[in-house]
Formats: sequence, structure tokens, C-alpha cells
Amino acid sequence: MQDRFQALLKRRLRAEIERNPPRFPWETGAFDYDSEYLDVSNPDLIPAVWMSQLQSLSLPVPVPDRVLAQLFEQCREVVMTSLQEGAKLVKAVEALFPGQHQALNQLASLVLSAPPRSGRSVLQSPTSTSAFPSHYDVATPTQQMALSLIAAREIFNTMTLKLSPNQPGAERNWLTDSGVLSLEAAYQPEIGQVRLQGTLPCQGELCFRSATGRSVAQASEAGIVTLELHNLEPNQTYFLEVQLEDEPSSLVFAVCLATEE
Repeated sequence: MQDRFQALLKRRLRAEIERNPPRFPWETGAFDYDSEYLDVSNPDLIPAVWMSQLQSLSLPVPVPDRVLAQLFEQCREVVMTSLQEGAKLVKAVEALFPGQHQALNQLASLVLSAPPRSGRSVLQSPTSTSAFPSHYDVATPTQQMALSLIAAREIFNTMTLKLSPNQPGAERNWLTDSGVLSLEAAYQPEIGQVRLQGTLPCQGELCFRSATGRSVAQASEAGIVTLELHNLEPNQTYFLEVQLEDEPSSLVFAVCLATEE
């Protein structure tokens, strides 16, 4: 599987993207991904408190902070949409490459053709070093698009907790400049309840919300807080917002409830 993915990725990255790419299965008509993207030209606006996790992402080659910061800002917005995974990747990356939605669609489908993280491990293998240069800044535009999509997928995976009757528990960690933020989720599908436990590295607040209510837990110092919501519907996504100390910008996690894993 990895050899096939590696060969396909090399061919696609070297090819000139001249033809219209195939649409994602969920796209029944044309969709202009270039419209209404956010202006993230100033990476200094991204709070430093969340940057440590981005800098620790395991990517095929180093990606500069300015790019990671822009991807984070986009992912933080897009994770709260109802778009499918492939469309989310394109939406998160398109602000970096305006006018390139066809190329991004094609590369996104390629990134998603392999299991999560297998693309990264293949690109790091000794036999695939020619597929990418030594750093993002010296990559071709097509290579930069592929790297950005891979990075966005890593960010989305970290921001998402998937729960189901067969997998009722999930954990996520996010490294901050104050320490590690840890989240543990437990799902009881028979009563539609999700219980969240957060280990905060400093003073902060968690807000878990649904369409009909919310649960808030605060900590005046580093420590553990818990909160829960009831009567949640399966096949829906709910959102957890995390704020630390006096930082006005929140980190958002998607809690996805599925009927089957």
C-alpha cells in the first residue's frame, strides 16, 4: 500500500496539473473554493500559546511557522463547518494558494487515498527523499500545496475526537507554551452522554456546547476539570472551546458522535 502511494504521489507532484480533476464523491456540482477565504496574511496575529503544538507536528520536511500559523487559523474556522474531510482540507489550504482549487482538489484526494499518517511515513522513507526538497521554502508550488494539505490533515486530526459505540473513548493532547493540554472523552451512547475531562497546564476554561445547551468548567490554576452534556444525538458533531489564562483566542475541538466506527 505504501509503495503504491509513494509512486503515485511522485508522479502527481511532477506532473503539470492541466486537466480538470475528478470531483470528490460528495460534490454533485461545481464549487468555487476560491471564494470567501479568510485573510490570514499576518501570522503575527496567531496567539503564541497555541504554536508549540504546530511546531511539533511530524511532517515530511520543515514547514515555517508563518505557514503553520496560517493553516492553524484556517483549520480553527473550518473544523466547525459541516464539510466532508476532503473539502475541509481544501478550504483550510486555499487561502495560501488562491486560484489553485483544481490542483488542491487533486492533491487532497491523493493525500486522503492513504490511511492517516501513512503518507507522512512514506515521504520520510529513504526511498522517497526525491519526492520533497529539504525545506518548504525551496519546494515547488505543487510540493508546497501537498505539504500544506498534509499539515492541515495533521492539525484536523489533533482537533477531532471521534466517538462511537465501538470506540466510546478518545484522547487528545495539545502542546502549549505553558505545558500540555490533555483531553479525555467518554461516550455513553445509550443515554446520549459525553463526559470530558481536561487537564489544563494553567488557569483556563472549557466550554462544551450543543444546539440546545452548554457545559462550562473553569480552573483558577493548573489542574483537572470535568464537564458533560446529555441527550446528544448520534451522527452529529459538537464543539469544545478551550481558553487559557487571559488569551482571548480559543482552541476548538470537534467531538464527532457516530453510530458505527
